[in-house]
Formats: sequence, C-alpha cells, structure tokens
Amino acid sequence: MNKRVFIDSNVLCGLFNNKDALHQKSAKAIVSLKESGFVISNFILLECYTIISQRTSKENAIHFRNYMFANRQYEIAWIDRKLEDEVWTTFQTIKDKHFSYVDASILAVMKKEKIKHLLSFDVSFKSLQSEFKFKLVG
Repeated sequence: MNKRVFIDSNVLCGLFNNKDALHQKSAKAIVSLKESGFVISNFILLECYTIISQRTSKENAIHFRNYMFANRQYEIAWIDRKLEDEVWTTFQTIKDKHFSYVDASILAVMKKEKIKHLLSFDVSFKSLQSEFKFKLVG
C-alpha cells in the first residue's frame, strides 16, 4: 500500500447510499486511492451507522459494519479515553462553531497515527491543512 488515508464519514455514507449526492464522487475517490490503506475511527463508524440507517435502511447499516470489519483495506483506530482528551483539546482550538466534535476526532487520530492524507468532502478541513499538516485527497 502506498499511503494511509483517513476516510471521513461523508465519503463512506455517500458510498453506501446510491441516492446520495456524493455517491459517484465517493466511489471515484475510493477507486482512485485503491492502492492506499484506509483508516477510520470508531467515532466515524458510529456516525456512519446512524446516517446510513436513517437515510437508507437498518439492513444497509448492518451491511456497512460487516463490510468495514471484513475488508482488510480498512483499519479501525479506536479512540480511548486518553485519545478522547486529545480530541477535546483539538475541538477547543478550532474557532469555527460548525466544526463538529467528530471532525476534531479525525484530526486527533491523524496526528496520533501520523496519517498525512484525508479523504473528505467537508470544506471546513481545507483551511486546516497547513496547521494540522495533512493533505486533502480524492
């Protein structure tokens, strides 16, 4: 694998919902990064279970979970109490009131795991690339 890429929930939810406006864009981005190793966190999983279940079906959310745990291209970074303290610190430093706690968790996990690439369609990450030393891809 060439590089490790953290995958945001908006990409995964788009991928698992063919009626989502981001479905095609998500599929193309994942294919373009097929040589990469993907990292998600348990916070991203939680967010995806809820969104996929609400927007498609509970069965699709279950399929999503089974896929994530069976596909070796995806690594799950587990946020424990110590790392969540880092998430809280990161969350407090971001001035944008619309920047979510889960988005702050992405930055904290990327820092801890030394991941330099993020696949997200959330434009709020764009201005944080130099400060948090990562590159948006896809």
